[in-house]
Amino acid sequence: MTNDQRTAGTDARRALLRLPRMRRAAAVAATAVALTVGGAGWAALPAAAAGTPVTYADHTYPSTVTAPTADKPQSKVWRNDNAWWSVLISASAGVPTIHELRSDHTWRDTGVAIDTRAASTADTESVGSQLYVASRSSGSDLLFSRFTYVPVSRTYARDSGFPVTIATGGSESLTIARDTVGTVWATWTRGSRVYMAHTTTSDTAWTAGTTVPVPDTTLSSDDISGIVSFNNSVGIMWSDQQSVAVRFAVHDDGDPDTAWSVETPLSGALLADDHINLKSLVNDVQGRVFAAVKTSKTASGDAIILVLKRTSSGTWTSTTGATKATGATRPQIVLDSEHSVLYLLMTAPEAGGTIYYKSSPLSSLSFASGRGSVFMQASGAKLNNVSTTRDPVTSATGLVAIASDDTNKRYYHTEMSLADGGGGGDTTPPTAPGSVAASASAPTTVDVSWTASSDAVGVSGYEILRNGTQIGTSTTLAFTDTTAAASTTYTYGVRARDAAGNVSPTTSAAAVTTPSDPNPPGSVTFRSASTFSTAAATALTVAKPAGLAAGDVVLATVSSRGAPKITAPAGWTLVGSTPNSTTMVQAVYSHVAGASEPASWTWTLSKTQVAVVQLDAYSGVSTTAPVRVFAGQANASSGTVTAPAVTANNGDLVVALFGTGRSSAFTPQAGLVERSDVTSSTGSTKVSGSAADRAVTATGTVGPFTATTPTGSAANVGQTVVLAAA
Repeated sequence: MTNDQRTAGTDARRALLRLPRMRRAAAVAATAVALTVGGAGWAALPAAAAGTPVTYADHTYPSTVTAPTADKPQSKVWRNDNAWWSVLISASAGVPTIHELRSDHTWRDTGVAIDTRAASTADTESVGSQLYVASRSSGSDLLFSRFTYVPVSRTYARDSGFPVTIATGGSESLTIARDTVGTVWATWTRGSRVYMAHTTTSDTAWTAGTTVPVPDTTLSSDDISGIVSFNNSVGIMWSDQQSVAVRFAVHDDGDPDTAWSVETPLSGALLADDHINLKSLVNDVQGRVFAAVKTSKTASGDAIILVLKRTSSGTWTSTTGATKATGATRPQIVLDSEHSVLYLLMTAPEAGGTIYYKSSPLSSLSFASGRGSVFMQASGAKLNNVSTTRDPVTSATGLVAIASDDTNKRYYHTEMSLADGGGGGDTTPPTAPGSVAASASAPTTVDVSWTASSDAVGVSGYEILRNGTQIGTSTTLAFTDTTAAASTTYTYGVRARDAAGNVSPTTSAAAVTTPSDPNPPGSVTFRSASTFSTAAATALTVAKPAGLAAGDVVLATVSSRGAPKITAPAGWTLVGSTPNSTTMVQAVYSHVAGASEPASWTWTLSKTQVAVVQLDAYSGVSTTAPVRVFAGQANASSGTVTAPAVTANNGDLVVALFGTGRSSAFTPQAGLVERSDVTSSTGSTKVSGSAADRAVTATGTVGPFTATTPTGSAANVGQTVVLAAA
C-alpha cells in the first residue's frame, strides 16, 4: 500500500476544497495561481476541470540527451507525501535528479542525483519512506539505488552502500518490482536473452543475472522485458519476435528461484513488438495484471495497440486499443483503483507529436475507435515517450505524466483530475441499442446483432447478456456466442457503455432456441499439461500435470534432436515412435493415472541431446484401451508440420502432435485447440513440440492435420493419436 492510499481520506477532503476554483482548458505552460494547501510544495491539480488534462511546458535538457522519458516498461513518476515526484534531467547539473511537482505546476529540482550518466533512464518504485531506483544505459552497467525520504526538507537521501551493480554491460530496458516478502526483482534483455536477478540478504546483495528458467527465452535483438508484482507473485513479460509471441513467466513470492511457470498471452504472426507496459492493482483479490503492448501489424485496420488482461487463473484476453491507421505507439496504462477505470496513453503519430488517451472500465475492457482524446499537446512540440506512475491513482491523487520533445529538447507534463473517474463530468448514459436480433446458426452457436446506440461523448462498446448474465463485449454491432448448449432456449440482451463508465438500458431480443446436435461430442476432456525442455541432457524430468486425477490418461510426447534411444519411466507404454533421419525423433507414451502418482517422471536418452517433453492429461478416456489409433510421419524440411489422417469413432478425441527441428511456436489449423507448446531455446541445435486436439463427432476418417511454424522451415514430425472415450 502506498503513502497516498493510507492518506486518501485526507487528500479527498483537500480535493473538495479545491473544487471548483478555476476552469482551465488544456494549455501549455499555463501560469497558475499557487494554491497553498497543507505543507510547502503540495501539488494542487486543476480540479475544477474534472477529467480535462492540462499540459505544462517544463525545463529543457541537454542537446546530447535523447528521449529522457523513455523507455516503455519504466515508470519515472511516483506519489509521496501528498505530492508528485519524478526523475528528470537537472537543468543545472545535466544528470537525472529527483524533482518535486509544486503547486504552481513547476518541478523543484532537489539536487539528489539518481545516476551520474546523463543518457541513463530509470525505473522507480516508492514503498513507504523508501524509493527504489534502477537505472540503465545502452552501453554501461545496470545500477540499483535506494533512497530514504526526509520529510522536514522534502527531499530524498541516498542510503549507504548504494548504488550497487545489478549486472555489467548495458541493456535497452531495465525494470524492477518488490514482492510481498521484501525481495526486489529486476529484469532486462541482452544478447537476445531474457535475464533476471534479485536481492538476497539485503538490498545491497544481489544474485548474479541469470536467464528466466522457462522455455523460449531466446529472442530477437530488438525485444525487451518488463516486470510486475501482483497477488503474492511477480511476473516477467517479454516480447519474442523470433517466436512471434508475447510470454509471461510467473514466480510465487518466497518460492525457490527455479520455480517459474510460463504463459503465452499472445501468439501469432506480427503480434510481438518491443513495446510493453505492465500494471497491477494493490491488494487485488482478483489477482489481475494489465499490459499494454504494440504489435507489428501493417494493415490500416489491424490492431497496433493491444491491452491485455490476466485473471488469477492465468487466462489472458486482449482488447484493441488502437489500429494501425491511428499511428499510435509507445502505450502506457494507468489504473484508477477508486473508479475501476483503466487509462491508455499513446503517442501519435509514431514519430512523435501528441499524447492521446482513452479509458475503459477494468471489468470489461473496450476502447472507442480512433486516437482518443488529447492528453498532452503543445504548439510546435513533438511529444513522445510518455511516462507515468506504476501505482494505482484515485480522485485524491489525480493523474500526472511526463513526456519529452526531442526536437526542442524540452520536458512537458500533464495533470488531470479524476474526481469523477476521468469522465470529464459525463454522467449521461448512452441510449439503449435498437433492433436486437438473435438467431441460432448451429447447435452451440448464436449470432446476435443490433443497431447503434448514441451518446453525447461517444459509445466505447457494447455488453452482451445471455439470460441476464454478461457473457462478452463488442466494439462492433454484432457478437457470436459459441458457448451455447444444444436444444436450449436463451434470451439475449445488449447494453451500451461510454468512456465514462455510464451504461445504457438493456435491449433484449426475442427468445431463441438452439437446434439439437445430431453428433454430440464425446466425453473425453482435456485436464491440464506440463512441459520440459533442455539444451543438453540425458535425463528429462517433467512435472506431473496439475489436477491429475485417478483414471486420467496422460500422453507423453518426447521430441529429441538426433536419434537417441529413449527409455520411459516405469508404468508408461510406448504408443509409437517416428524418426526423421538423424535430425530428430519423436516418441509418444501413454499412462493411466492411479490414486497416487509421483510429482514428476523422468525419461532418459542414450546420449546427451537437445530435447523437449510434453505431458497432456485427459479425463473420460477408456482406461483399458485408451489409444484407439496411432499414426506418424516424417516430413521434409518445411514451415508446415503435417500429422497423418486416421479413422476414429464418434465420441473419440483426436490429438495431433507436432515436432520440428528448430526453435518455434506452433499455430495449429482451425478446429484444433492447442494444449501444450514447448521449445528448446538455447544451444546451436533446437527442437520444439506442440499438442492440439479436437472432438470426433462422426465415425470415419479425420485429418490430416497441420500446424505452421512462423520462424521458418525444418525437418519435422507429425503424429496422430486417437483417444477412445470411456
